[in-house]
Amino acid sequence: MEVEKKVKEIVAQICETDAAEIKPSTSIGDYPQWDSVGHISILSALEDFYNINFEGKEMVEIEDVADMINAVKRNLKID
Repeated sequence: MEVEKKVKEIVAQICETDAAEIKPSTSIGDYPQWDSVGHISILSALEDFYNINFEGKEMVEIEDVADMINAVKRNLKID
């Protein structure tokens, strides 16, 4: 499955919305469920799904869906 599509699905699931509403610019605070705890939940779900581990600094720098997509691709070594 394409990384962008899966990231959007995970964000949508945690934010309790439709994946079609999730854009690359969607970020923390755009949905009530995407607060600091929701952010950790999203990142943990991505780590579990892709069997990767984000570094602490990397987790802090991830602010929106585009950042998540890029971080997953970096960890998977996908261009």
